[in-house]
Amino acid sequence: MSPAVDICVLQPRDDAGAAARLLKAFFAEEGFFTPANEIEANLRTMLDLDVCRVLAARIGGETVAVATLSFDFGIEFGWSAEIGDLYVAPQARGQGLARALVEACKDLARNKGATYLYVTVTAHGADQGLNAFYDRLGFLDERRFLLAMDLGGGQ
Repeated sequence: MSPAVDICVLQPRDDAGAAARLLKAFFAEEGFFTPANEIEANLRTMLDLDVCRVLAARIGGETVAVATLSFDFGIEFGWSAEIGDLYVAPQARGQGLARALVEACKDLARNKGATYLYVTVTAHGADQGLNAFYDRLGFLDERRFLLAMDLGGGQ
């Protein structure tokens, strides 16, 4: 029998240290170059924004997985949401935590009025089979590409 999983949405006043540690591990695993202090600052900002959510999955009181969800409003879909980050600590993988976090993100997105949910998959994630994982959860490759430009406004 799998241990009980508690999914919670972090609030601005909550201790986000465990979520920050997981996000730093995620960025290191993915090969991103965002400095640790920026990850912490951006996480704190996300907690304060009404258009963002940070979800934590806990087993036995220990935070072992994290997801970030950001909302956007546009002409095509009205409200939509994007899962920007989803990470499960290596020792907790294979227990359905990623799936549980995606389901929680879907519920939050629907409750906010979002009609569409996106997920970001990096090249590293695709190499690890994440496209197939998200396909099994009902996400479709719409052949859209995310193009980025550095505006030099980093912290």
